[in-house]
Amino acid sequence: MDRGPLDAQERGELQHWLSGDARRRGAFIRARALWHRPDVIARVAQPSVPHALEEVPAPARPCGNRSDRAPRRTGPALRRGVAALAASIMLFVLVVASMPMPVAYATAKGEMRRVPLIDGSTLTLNTESRVDVYEEERRLRVRIRRGEVFVEASGSGELLLVEVDGVQLRAGVAAFVVRKLDGQPAQVVVQDGEVGLPVPDGPVKSLAAHQRGSWKSVAGRVEVASLSADQMHRELAWREGKLAFHGERLAEAAEAFARYSDVRIVIPDPRLANASVTGLFAANNPAGFSRAVADVFGAEVRQETSREIVIIPED
Repeated sequence: MDRGPLDAQERGELQHWLSGDARRRGAFIRARALWHRPDVIARVAQPSVPHALEEVPAPARPCGNRSDRAPRRTGPALRRGVAALAASIMLFVLVVASMPMPVAYATAKGEMRRVPLIDGSTLTLNTESRVDVYEEERRLRVRIRRGEVFVEASGSGELLLVEVDGVQLRAGVAAFVVRKLDGQPAQVVVQDGEVGLPVPDGPVKSLAAHQRGSWKSVAGRVEVASLSADQMHRELAWREGKLAFHGERLAEAAEAFARYSDVRIVIPDPRLANASVTGLFAANNPAGFSRAVADVFGAEVRQETSREIVIIPED
């Protein structure tokens, strides 16, 4: 992970290892904190070691049985081992004490949460999202672990740092959405203000209001697009508990509803699944969406279980 992003197999192996023992997650967090803080390692890599304990000869004892004999004196190798152990303990304590420990915030499926930060900024987490918030030397750093987050940066004091997929965004007074969704490029959509986006082998790119930046990897090219007022409204519809579609396929719309509800929309007919849909719908109402599109396309809705809605063409 220090050298580059993990692939799908490596991520699976990591999760399997973490689930094997409850202590592994803590060890993993400490290890990640170490490689993100080389300054801490440099400060404590060569701690001062006290002078070796002087060897004090034991008082002479008369020869007798084994229990009366003088104990063996400590040898140089043992003293060096004790000193090394003391240095290791000192290193561990200093590193752990200096590690910034984040505060994690998360939402469940269908949940939305607003999180105020100490600098006056706020985060709004969409469904199934998670962020870690670090306070480092009076500067806030937000790491987007997954999901979709609306950031309102207050601009008070230092720039707010928002990290997603290894890219660190910088914002003063700004309002923007950051996305990290499975199978999709990372995105930032700016509603107001400006957001600094580092570009590989180049200067920091500033994204202005009504612009969207997308990238597939840390070293990849950043694609920037300008958005109309109507497009911005669709990008931010989730903050009102809505899903906005404008020409998406019905199959894509069904996938969008799956992010907000455990009720699956199934469209087995390929022609119907590829039909386009436009409209504004309540994100937590897949049944209402299914009935609405069925009326438009002359289809039939069947719900044989509480967890699955099937839309099929009428006979």
